[in-house]
Amino acid sequence: MGTILGHTPLAEARDESALRAANDGLREILRRYRGVLFEQVLPLWSTVGMEQARGGYAETLSAAGRGAPGPRRVRVTARQVYSVCEAAELGWNKLAAAACVRHGYRFLLTHANADGFLFHTLAADDTVSDIGFDLYDQAFLLFSYAHAWRLLGDADIAARAKALHAAIRAHFAHAQGGFVNRVDRPFPLRSNPHMHLLEAALAWIEADPADARWREFADMVAGLFLAHFVDREQGVLRETFEPDWTPIREAGLCRVEPGHNYEWAWLLLRWQTLTGGDAAGFPLRMIAFAETKGYDPVRRVAVNEVWSDGSACDPRARLWPQTERLKAWIAVARRAQGTDRAHAEVHALDAARTLMSYMEKPAGGLWRDVMLEDGGFASGDAPASSLYHIICAIGELNRYIDGLDSAS
Repeated sequence: MGTILGHTPLAEARDESALRAANDGLREILRRYRGVLFEQVLPLWSTVGMEQARGGYAETLSAAGRGAPGPRRVRVTARQVYSVCEAAELGWNKLAAAACVRHGYRFLLTHANADGFLFHTLAADDTVSDIGFDLYDQAFLLFSYAHAWRLLGDADIAARAKALHAAIRAHFAHAQGGFVNRVDRPFPLRSNPHMHLLEAALAWIEADPADARWREFADMVAGLFLAHFVDREQGVLRETFEPDWTPIREAGLCRVEPGHNYEWAWLLLRWQTLTGGDAAGFPLRMIAFAETKGYDPVRRVAVNEVWSDGSACDPRARLWPQTERLKAWIAVARRAQGTDRAHAEVHALDAARTLMSYMEKPAGGLWRDVMLEDGGFASGDAPASSLYHIICAIGELNRYIDGLDSAS
């Protein structure tokens, strides 16, 4: 793999005994995460977070653990379907998970058009308030189908996934490669929905490796990354583009999200493992940029945004970039040996401890979403969409520790 240069977030990493202790630290924090997940998070979000009368899942839960009757994004239910499938993989009751998936699946089917595309948002009275079709939403629907099919084995889900894949390619295709952002408002072009299409394709490769369409789809998105999304000189991901794939700049600079750099790096490392593809060393370069330019060593957080020259843009720190930092460093550790693996584990442990700080104060399975520049947290409801990030990170950590145990 090679060493990722840059500062080390834990001062203790300079001490060899601390490096050896990182593995034990990851095991201990995984134990804590599993306890919070099974004893608090899943019992809350699978009951109060499930909209029994309205269908689907709540957009947010308040500090008192209550849902709100306001507008909802339809894709939140697709993310919750994935989350309970991942929970089953981690050991949650499969009957309970299956019931949650079927509840969400019914809602998704009734909030899509004839092509299988999800509507975007619902008003407080559950009428469709945005009839446009967003690529990001369809990526999450395709992703949720892969996990639901693995859990339920329902042939209808696989058939719908194949039809959705074909419809995306037919209706979202952009003449200069890749896909437009929305059917009704195609521009600006965005790398982020493509990232989740790659995630969906990789999930389908793992679920149904005999179907060649998923490998081809993953390779196509990875090709777009190499051709357009990454700044080859700086080794950093770009977010938004003009219709000809020219990066959108402000005063000559691009906005860079450290969280997406970590997330793309994790996915591209998975893509390389599953397909034998070559991401040209960019995953490590993106992680290095995020660590040196987008990580605050005082608060120990990945910040929301920096400029492409590394200067500050948005120093607040949402929960989700912390999960992506954890996943990226686990991916590095999984492929490294010796000191390189130990350093990656130290970074992963730092990210895991930071993520826990977002979850340890709210009671009963909630979380805080935004850390402010002074290290305090903004008030507000817990967004349901964060569970996708949280449980994916826990799943990656769990698989990493399982792999270590199997090898020992």
